[in-house]
Amino acid sequence: MEEIFDIANAFEIRRSDELDGDVIFHVTDEKTALLKKPGDMVVSENGITIYAGDEKTQDRWRKTGGRIASWVKSHCPASAALDCGPADQRELLVGLFLGAYEFSKYKEAPKEVPGPLSVVMEQAVFDEVKIICDAQNMAREWAHEPASVINPVTLAERAESFAQVYGLNCTVLDDEQLRKMGAGAIVAVGQGSKTPSRMIILEYPGTKPGKPVVLVGKAITFDSGGLSIKTTTGMPDMKYDKSGAMAVFGILRAASQLKLETPVTGVICAAENMPSDKAYRPDDILHSLSGKTIEIKSTDAEGRLVLADGLTYAQQNLDPRCMIDYATLTGACVVAFGHTRAGCMCTDDEMFNGLFAAGEKTQERIWRLPTDEDYMERLKSNEADIKNSGGREGGVCTAGMFLKSFVNEGMPWAHMDIAGTAYNNDGSAYFCPGSTGFGVRLTVDWLKSIQ
Repeated sequence: MEEIFDIANAFEIRRSDELDGDVIFHVTDEKTALLKKPGDMVVSENGITIYAGDEKTQDRWRKTGGRIASWVKSHCPASAALDCGPADQRELLVGLFLGAYEFSKYKEAPKEVPGPLSVVMEQAVFDEVKIICDAQNMAREWAHEPASVINPVTLAERAESFAQVYGLNCTVLDDEQLRKMGAGAIVAVGQGSKTPSRMIILEYPGTKPGKPVVLVGKAITFDSGGLSIKTTTGMPDMKYDKSGAMAVFGILRAASQLKLETPVTGVICAAENMPSDKAYRPDDILHSLSGKTIEIKSTDAEGRLVLADGLTYAQQNLDPRCMIDYATLTGACVVAFGHTRAGCMCTDDEMFNGLFAAGEKTQERIWRLPTDEDYMERLKSNEADIKNSGGREGGVCTAGMFLKSFVNEGMPWAHMDIAGTAYNNDGSAYFCPGSTGFGVRLTVDWLKSIQ
């Protein structure tokens, strides 16, 4: 089981006290006749010089690290070393670690593999970056796993092993326990599948006593849409509908290894949304853990249902300092922000400002969504307390407001709709195609700031 936590990159990245390798990379921010565009490289007897560009952002260093990782993966040198030059060493290393990852466990082993790459830098900086990036790469790896490997039951088994490895307390609530306690929303979403729903609670106690920051993650291990079934083009990539919860696993891993002061608790809401004779239906009325009844308009608006019970459980049992939920919730968010920013709905200005600043710093950027009560008009039901879909118009906001209706007055809460940022099949400078692990670095940076 250990191998599911030790995610191997395409090549090893080491810290070193000296610059030594068959290939030496030199980073520069000086434009020349041969180095005109970011990523341009010149080979000389001294090694390879790579141009980082003159963009005045920290992200240029991450992109440069990612481009170096791409070169190493494609050229397979026996060994390499990196002269950081004028770069921000920390962010260059972030790009290198994230760029070195690729999901290849089900592919035939390559005939040639790169040797290690060494970086000369402070041990403390190297160790911290490695912890955070390893956690993010684990979140990416788990998000990539198909539903034939990760379903609610096997995810709960992983979570129990995960808790043992990283020193967390773990509680798993099965579908019978959830049903008896009244969590009818999460149970209903999973009842069409052979693998029933699970709610997983993972607790990191922190090094300083206090109320926990509670992170609620959507783990729809596969989303067919249920009886409101998706199209043939809409169903591929729905293994990534668990990405919010995978980010929560990554954040907890990093918090534990970094020994953060702040207690952090993860609530993983796991279900598989499948059609069958046992599946929940449009027009059903569900009884949620909060006591509110929910009229179902679309079984494909299932993520908000599992999160509603997760948010309620957290408030009833965990005494949160504040709550953040992470979910690939709406296609409307992708339409609004593309793959550039996540939508964020928040009830507390100070909390949002801290999360926004952390997002700008880490390049896991967010943008605030409105919380106007007018959006609730579209969620009014004639037959229940609320309905689960207000239709296409304002979909990203009505989905967020649905969740807000399960948050107690005065509770600081942020909702992260990561539908457009959780994965990108085109890839980018330091992400291979697929999962990004969005939210791990953003949240860890924010957690460090509130200690």
